[in-house]
Amino acid sequence: MRRLSTAHIVMNPHRCVACWACMDKCPKKLIGKVGFLGHKHVVFKDADVCIGCKLCIKTCPNGVFSER
Repeated sequence: MRRLSTAHIVMNPHRCVACWACMDKCPKKLIGKVGFLGHKHVVFKDADVCIGCKLCIKTCPNGVFSER
């Protein structure tokens, strides 16, 4: 199930500019792409696998991710 939050992280997809840097950094590969009708942003593919490492927060230059 795709969600905008995990037990550790919350995302604001409106801030995403589709650089996809967070996807490469996530050790669990839980961040995926949404791309339809001109909307391109990230989403959590399986939020339950998040380990709370915060690499997405540290990687994103646009502040898409924040701690819960």
